[in-house]
Amino acid sequence: METSWINAHPDTVQKLANAFVRTLHFIATHSADEIANHVPADYYAGNRALYVEALAHGKAMFTPDGRMPKGGPETVLAVLARFMDGVSAGSVDLSRTYTNTFVDRAKAG
Repeated sequence: METSWINAHPDTVQKLANAFVRTLHFIATHSADEIANHVPADYYAGNRALYVEALAHGKAMFTPDGRMPKGGPETVLAVLARFMDGVSAGSVDLSRTYTNTFVDRAKAG
């Protein structure tokens, strides 16, 4: 989201952060099979076992609490720099690309 939109809609952003934090907690505290029980069958594309296997392997990419992990922004920038012209380590002020403020409020509330 753009900073201007976040600043103009903080209540909406907080509601989104609350939902993300709850969702990430659910992912962290449930097995892939349990998670699959809560999604529509269309997500399986006809192969629930494969979906569960992929989900089990992919769970590690999600933070359990919603906070941006240490080194996370640098990793994202390194990936983007490999695939996007004009993006390099010196071209982005990482401190302006994310905030944990809304996540911290979600966890406190």
